[in-house]
Amino acid sequence: MKRPFAVIGFTVFLTIAFLFDKKTGVTVAALAAFAVALVIALFSKKLREAKAVPVCMASGAVACIILLATNLLLLEPLTSFAGRTHHMKARITSEAVLEYGKYYYNAKAITIGEEKINCNLRLVFSEMPDVAPYDYIEGSFAFYQPGMTDEVFLEANRANGLFLGAYPTGEDCCTVTSVPENEKPAGYHIIRFRNAVKRAVYRVYPNERGALAVAMLMGDRSGIPADIYNNMRVSGTAHLVCVSGLHLSMWAMFVLDFLRRIGLREKLACVVAAVGVVGFMAITGFSYSVLRAGIMMLVYLAASLVSRKADSINSLGFSLMAISLISPYAMSSLSLQLSAFSTLGIVSYNEYVRPEVKLLLGKIKRKRLRSAVSAFADALLVTMSATLFIQPIMLEFAGGFSFASIISNLTVTPFAGGAMSTSALAVLADLFVPRAVNLFRYIAGLFLQYIISVSGFVADFDILKINLDRQAALMTVGAVFVFFAFAVFLTCFYKPKPLVASVLACAVFFTGVMSNAYFRRNETLVRVIDTGNGVCVLFMHGGESVLVGCGGTDFMGANNISFALKNIGSFDCLVIPSAHETSSAYALSLLSENRPDKIYFDALPENAEFLIGRSENHSLAETYKSKNFTVKFSNVSDKPYIFVETENLSSLICASPLESVTALPEGFRKADLAVCRGAYPADIAADFVAVCAEKERGLFIENELSSKGIPSAATGGYGDLVIRAENGDMSIRRE
Repeated sequence: MKRPFAVIGFTVFLTIAFLFDKKTGVTVAALAAFAVALVIALFSKKLREAKAVPVCMASGAVACIILLATNLLLLEPLTSFAGRTHHMKARITSEAVLEYGKYYYNAKAITIGEEKINCNLRLVFSEMPDVAPYDYIEGSFAFYQPGMTDEVFLEANRANGLFLGAYPTGEDCCTVTSVPENEKPAGYHIIRFRNAVKRAVYRVYPNERGALAVAMLMGDRSGIPADIYNNMRVSGTAHLVCVSGLHLSMWAMFVLDFLRRIGLREKLACVVAAVGVVGFMAITGFSYSVLRAGIMMLVYLAASLVSRKADSINSLGFSLMAISLISPYAMSSLSLQLSAFSTLGIVSYNEYVRPEVKLLLGKIKRKRLRSAVSAFADALLVTMSATLFIQPIMLEFAGGFSFASIISNLTVTPFAGGAMSTSALAVLADLFVPRAVNLFRYIAGLFLQYIISVSGFVADFDILKINLDRQAALMTVGAVFVFFAFAVFLTCFYKPKPLVASVLACAVFFTGVMSNAYFRRNETLVRVIDTGNGVCVLFMHGGESVLVGCGGTDFMGANNISFALKNIGSFDCLVIPSAHETSSAYALSLLSENRPDKIYFDALPENAEFLIGRSENHSLAETYKSKNFTVKFSNVSDKPYIFVETENLSSLICASPLESVTALPEGFRKADLAVCRGAYPADIAADFVAVCAEKERGLFIENELSSKGIPSAATGGYGDLVIRAENGDMSIRRE
C-alpha cells in the first residue's frame, strides 16, 4: 500500500467528523458495521490483497472506539457538572476577551467541589477581575455547557476542547492568588511576547494597516475595524487574518530558504527551521489548522534530514491521524476541515494535474508568453482546486457558493507573503535599524492597503454570492459525489473515462448552484432570531437585507444574531425600535461587527452612538423605501410598530405589547406575518404569528394561539424560525 497514513488518517478524520454529533447508539452501530466489513475484507482474498480496504475498515473501527472512549471517559463526566454550582479552583490561561459586554477567560480547572480534575473551561465575568494569566482563582461558580442552546456553537466549543463554562454566583465571591512572574510557565512568556509584537507593530502602523498586520502575523484580529473584516469575510480573504497552515508554511519556507542562502548546511538548516515551526505553533496557540500544517512541515523537514522525499498526501493523513489521537473532537473543527480539504485539493492538483497542464502549455513557443500563461493558469487552477475541495463544507456551513473567493484569492493571496514578511521586517527595523524603518514601512503599507482595498472592492459585488437552502445544497453535493464515485469506478476499468466523469461532476455542481439561485431569486426569506424575550427579525429579498431590532434577554442572543448575519456580509438597513433591552440589548456587539448602510432609530442604548458614524442615520418618522423593501413605522401610545413589505410578504413587528390592531394604520392590520414579543393583539388576522418569548412563556402563548386556530410558533430557546414566501405561498421551519 503506497500511502498507508493517508488511508488511516482520512478514514479516522471523516469517521469522527461524521459521528461527532451523533448519539452513542449510532456510533456503536457504525463500529459494528466496520467490524463486520473488516472480517469480510480479511476473508476475501482479493480485498485482503488490496490492503487498503481492510486498513480502511480497521481505521474506521478504531475511530469509533476513540470517539466512544472520549465520550464516556471525558465528555460525560465533565458535562455532568452543568446546571450545578460548585466551589472551584482554577488557573487562568489567557488574557481577557471582551465580547457581548462580558469578559471571557480560558482556564484550567484544578478542583471542582471535592474532586480533583484537569480540564479546560471558559470563565465568564460581568466585571473584569483583577487577575493575570496563570494566576489562580477560587470561588463559587455555576457551570454550564458553552453553546448548549445552539447546536453549531456547541459543536464549535467541543471541537476546541471547551466542554464546560462557568460564571461566579455572586459579587466578590472569588479569591485571586497571584503568581510571581519568575514562577509562571512558558505560556505566560509567550503571551508577553505576543503583546510585545503587537505593540511594536502598532508603533509602525497605528491604524487599520497595523491591525491587519497583527492579524496576519499572529491571528489576533481583534483590532481590525468591523467594516474591513466584514469585507474580507465576504470576499473570501478572511483566512489571511486567521492564522492557518498558509501562514506557517510561508514562514517555514521563508526561514528555510534564508538559511540555505546564507550557506548553512542542509541538515542544520532543517533543524533550525523545525525549531522555528514549533515556536510558531506555540505562539499562535496550537490552533488545529496550524497544528496540521506544522506536523506536515516537520515530516517534510525530517525526510530532508534523512535524504528522503516526503509524500504530501501521506503527510497530510499522518497529521490528521496524530491530531485525532491528541484531541478526537478536533476532527469536527471547521478550520481543520477547511484546512485539510483545501490542502488535499492543492496537493492533488500538484501531483495529478500540474504535470499535464505543464505539458499542454509547453506547446506555446514564445517563452515570455508561455511563462505568463503558465503563471496565471497555475494560480487559477490551484485556487480552483482548493475551492472545489472545500465546497461541500461551505455549502453546508455558509449556505451558499461565492465566486468572490476565487477572484480575491487570485488577486490578493499572492501578496500575503509579501505583506507578512515586509511587516515583520518593518518591526525589526524599528527595533534595531531605525533609519531603515521608513523603507519597509512604505513597502509593507502598500501590500496591506492593497489587501484592504481589493477585499472591499470584491465584497461590493453581491452578484458573486449565490445563496442555497440546506436541501438544495445537500442535493447538489450528493449529485457531485455520485459522479465522482462513477469516476473512481471507471478508473478501475476504463482509464480514459475519469476525466469525462469529473467534468460532468463539475457541470452538475455549477448547474445545481445556478439553477437553485435562479428559482430562488424572487423569494423573501424572514428569520426570526431566537434572542429570548426580545425582537430581532432579519428580512432578505433580492440580495438586500433589513434587520428589525437587536434585542433580547437570552445569554447567547448576540451569538445567535452574529450567526444569522455571517453569510450575508454587510446588511443594508438596521431598524432599532427603541433603546429598551428588548429592542436593542445587542446593539453594541452588533454594530462592532457589522456596519449597515442605513440605521433608523429614535433612541439608542448608551455608547452605541459612537459606532454609527459611517452609516446614514434616519428617524423612525421616515419611511425606508428601496427596490425590494418598503418599511414604515407607527407609534401607538409612544410604542413603535414596524411594517415591512416586499412583493411576496407583508409583516407586522410588534416591538411592544399591543391589545388591538385597530389602533394601527389600515395597511399594518392586513399583514401576512405578525411577530409579537409575548402579548399579541386579540383581533390579529395574520396568516402566521411568530412569538419572541422565553421558553415557558413562549410555549404558553403558542398553545393559546393554536387553540384559537391561529397558526403560530415561538422561538422559546428552541431555535430560529425561518419563513420563506414566494408567489403567495409561505413555508415555516425551525433551525
